[in-house]
Amino acid sequence: MTTVRRVPVSTLTSGMELALYIHEIQGALGDGPTLGVSAAIHGDEPGGTHMVMEIARRYGGGNFRGRLLLLPVANPLAFEANRRNTPLDAQNMNRLFPGDAGGRITEQLVALITAEFLNTIDVYIDIHTAAQPTVDYVYILNAEDLSRNFGSRVLYRFEAGRAGPVHEGNSTSVTLARGVPSVTVELGGGMIDQTPYFARGVSGIENIMRTLGMLDGEPTPPPEQIVVHGITMVRLKAGGFLHTEAPPLGGEIAGGAVLGRVVSPYTFEEMEVIRNPIDQGIMILSHLTTGLVQPGEDGYMVGDLTGCERSSG
Repeated sequence: MTTVRRVPVSTLTSGMELALYIHEIQGALGDGPTLGVSAAIHGDEPGGTHMVMEIARRYGGGNFRGRLLLLPVANPLAFEANRRNTPLDAQNMNRLFPGDAGGRITEQLVALITAEFLNTIDVYIDIHTAAQPTVDYVYILNAEDLSRNFGSRVLYRFEAGRAGPVHEGNSTSVTLARGVPSVTVELGGGMIDQTPYFARGVSGIENIMRTLGMLDGEPTPPPEQIVVHGITMVRLKAGGFLHTEAPPLGGEIAGGAVLGRVVSPYTFEEMEVIRNPIDQGIMILSHLTTGLVQPGEDGYMVGDLTGCERSSG
């Protein structure tokens, strides 16, 4: 049985009421953990919401063990505007956990997510995508078996003190402090067909459910995987058309190799050549189609293969 719980947040100047929607699905096959899945913490990452919708459709009848708690849109204001940050206060929600009930509107949202969602679950999956680029990797935080069994080829092992895309105030900071097994997924986005990414995301969540004993059957073994210990973000210095020359996501790239070129749409001159800044890398975020970019935007993310872990699958 599915219950959709509406959590009021505030009333906007327009008179519209801001609220969160949490879907609770009780399994009918027996006891098990409460698995929480969130999406759209960043409003320009709707792909995770599609994955959560499909999980709700498939398991709304309770054909599993335990309980599902689904938060399809964590930041409704940013989601409506298709922006990464909340338009009303320009805040990045994923830097503000556990929130402040008396703070700015994003902090108020975060405080309610913490109280009504994150503090009530036994296992956590947080789904992110990219906006204009496309991304493909999974964090290893405190539940390596779950992270691996999501099924992505490239993983990032977070280690305190190392450079990488982990920030204070992430939603997982709440669950990790509680000792809750937590997985952050980065999958999809960009100006390409998202159908294969949606399918992979749903399949990955289901495989984690099998690992937890929520579904019958053994989990599907992961493919050959590479675990990196460092990731470098390469941001753009010039605006214009970005033409990518990097290998596909999951492809390896030598130090100094060209990632892409920015070309002026006015003079047609080459404005910037973007090169891989690390000695030996693997692509985990890239612009897969040519599009207009601005200086300072995320261009590419490259995993550092130095000291990486390789498994045969």
